[in-house]
Amino acid sequence: MADDALFDLLIHDAWDALPEQLRDEFVTRRTASTGWGSNPRQESDSRCWEPLRPVVVEEWAYRGLESLAARLLRLAVDACRRRAPTLGDLYRVLRFPHSLPLMDLDRPLVAAELTRYARPDLLIENGRPRLLEFNNSTRLGGAMVTPQLAEAYARLCPQSGLHPPPSTVTARAAALARMLRAKNGRGNGGRLLMPAYWGMDNTGTARRYETVTAPLLADARRMGIEVVQADLADLRLDAADRLLAADLPIDLVLLEWGGNRIVNDGGGFAALRTADRAGSVELFPRTESALISSKAVLAWLHEDCDAGLLSAADHAVVRRHVPWTVCLGLDEDPAAHEKLLRTTTGERDRLVAKPAVGKSGNAVIFGHQTSQQDWSDVLHAARESPVVLQHRVESDRITMPFRDQDSGRQVSAQVPFVLSPFMIDGAAASVAVRHMGPAVPAGDVVISASRGAYQSTALLAPEPPEHGPRSCFRGGGQLGRPIGITGN
Repeated sequence: MADDALFDLLIHDAWDALPEQLRDEFVTRRTASTGWGSNPRQESDSRCWEPLRPVVVEEWAYRGLESLAARLLRLAVDACRRRAPTLGDLYRVLRFPHSLPLMDLDRPLVAAELTRYARPDLLIENGRPRLLEFNNSTRLGGAMVTPQLAEAYARLCPQSGLHPPPSTVTARAAALARMLRAKNGRGNGGRLLMPAYWGMDNTGTARRYETVTAPLLADARRMGIEVVQADLADLRLDAADRLLAADLPIDLVLLEWGGNRIVNDGGGFAALRTADRAGSVELFPRTESALISSKAVLAWLHEDCDAGLLSAADHAVVRRHVPWTVCLGLDEDPAAHEKLLRTTTGERDRLVAKPAVGKSGNAVIFGHQTSQQDWSDVLHAARESPVVLQHRVESDRITMPFRDQDSGRQVSAQVPFVLSPFMIDGAAASVAVRHMGPAVPAGDVVISASRGAYQSTALLAPEPPEHGPRSCFRGGGQLGRPIGITGN
């Protein structure tokens, strides 16, 4: 996408542009269908509200989000390279709080490796996408359920013209196949390990987790990939430091763990590390990609703008689409720390304070919603763990119909939302959507599942409808058909 188009990119929910008859029929079919999974019970009114439609994004806007996310991911790696020549250096500079047991400390920063799998979170403010964080990780929430939801919504009205984006599951399988072809230097596939492992759940109980899922397994096999399933604890090496699982040599390992502390790896991590250092196996994605998730990188983008290190076009994209961000706690110079505190003291009402590395909106503080003393306490705590200060983004709201699952009552509410396109090898796949429910307060909120947000998705509209109402029943479709959506 051209620089001017990227700078001027605006995103709107196109639902209200659909013909009224189509919207009514869509909601009717959604209300009558079953099997959409559970929804959170809202603490404010004790009701279990069920959203009745997806967000609708025009296809050109989806491609704009793809271009924007890819551009910002590349700029993020460039910012990291200016400050750290190796991954170990970057880990130390960021004061990253979590261990990355497979990290190669001496490995240089490679953009394709660090940005291979990401799910940037964007709020929409007056139509403008505003990046809040990158979410590069070995495990990204919504990777399975998001395309399932999109396909289910598209089936409701098959003649509407609304269609799902490319599936995250299929896009990831294609990326795995490309990596195998590149490693083997031939057109056919190779051998992929989807490991199982033991990890601690949220209650502190150890349980077994599977990496393999039926959709991913099916797509991998369609790509010509031979899939091996084995426990992390059973991995070993041959005499040439090649990774073996079930006595079979492995070319590529799918890493899909995160949020669960792995226990009883049985030497599996050591085997993976050795094979990786020997160059006998590839990892998808690399665990070090989590470093780009630090929101301190957003502060570096603005530092580089101030220092004149970016091209005019990149400078414009950062200023337009990344809220102004600074980081406290990275600079070990006390004088610089105090100067930054003084600079931001009078800006409290415009700022949000966040841990540089965090999840689920934990410890996020809106300056205008807290006391001066509490705000000061948060800022001074940055000496222990880095904190970013970011200009507050006032999210646009969309009109969302809901149904109370207990009484059947329907309401419509204006709710804030987050768009999160999955980025795989620089291309966008499914779009995860989070939005609040009907009882959302009028002010700023953290749009997180832990705060009662709903997990949803987006469908694409090829063009704004111009020729009057179209019936979604044309071409058939069974009212009340079970959808079969489950969480992941």
